[in-house]
Amino acid sequence: MFWKWLEDNFKYRRKCAIVFGRRRRNSVLEVSGSQKITQQQYRALLACIDYLEQHIGVYGLFVTGGSVTHVKRIFDKLKAGCPLLLDYLRSAHAPRECAMAFHQFLSLYQVQVLPQRCVDVVLGDVAGVPKRLIALDVLNLLHEEYDDTRLHFAKRYLQLMRRYTLYGYLRPTEVHAVITPYLVVPKIFRGPDLRTNMQAKSMTLLELLLLAQLLDDPAALSEQLQQACAAYWQSN
Repeated sequence: MFWKWLEDNFKYRRKCAIVFGRRRRNSVLEVSGSQKITQQQYRALLACIDYLEQHIGVYGLFVTGGSVTHVKRIFDKLKAGCPLLLDYLRSAHAPRECAMAFHQFLSLYQVQVLPQRCVDVVLGDVAGVPKRLIALDVLNLLHEEYDDTRLHFAKRYLQLMRRYTLYGYLRPTEVHAVITPYLVVPKIFRGPDLRTNMQAKSMTLLELLLLAQLLDDPAALSEQLQQACAAYWQSN
């Protein structure tokens, strides 16, 4: 079983140039629906990420929405691709509202943070394969499947959620290592069986987020992937 998974996910994998090279080229980010992401909207999304990274420790971030009016205002600015969004966020000081509007936008526009082949690997049912090995494979495949703005946005989003997992404000009864995968699932998996995916794949997603910094160092990522494969091979 493992060797079949290994062949499917390592040896014979090739980037599908037709699917990811030509599909929705007029959308800056990969989307599942019909709405396209413009360059201006993409820059506004990055502005949100910049702002949220600076306020990652704010109480209730990604959990509570704050002012409904502010959420709608930020969402409208995202939709319009406002070039001054970061300035507005700084003046309004609305990190919780920004986090809510940011995720609402990703949901409405069905932004596909990870390419489908990465999602397929996470959803794979291979008993006994370590979650860390699967996560490393997904990150490595991300470099093969995405490029340019799609790759950059995936890196920024995954690394934002990594910071949230490690450095976010903790309530007395809150552990972000448990909460974060549940926030990420709807942005990565599409379809009616989200609850099942949450339960079955949360630990793989957690590993994926904790290893996201390796996306900045493809050589180190490749080396760790090879080491993880070798260790699993030896142990079995």
